Amino acid sequence: MDRKFHIVSIEDREMFAYNAAYNERQRILSHPEERIKYCFEFLKDYENDENMKKKCYDNLAKYSAKVDYSEAHF
Repeated sequence: MDRKFHIVSIEDREMFAYNAAYNERQRILSHPEERIKYCFEFLKDYENDENMKKKCYDNLAKYSAKVDYSEAHF
């Protein structure tokens, strides 16, 4: 059996790793529930900053409107 080896430079490996991590993060953050969770985690770090609180609460309101409640059981 003949095996072919492909030589990939260090820069290409770093680029592939960066792209994979970026794509994974975009896939996760495409769900509004994950965005809301991220807003709350971010808000913990900026409890004393009123400007950041406003931005977080604005984004919470924006993504809360996009949440699909069709499968929710109250």
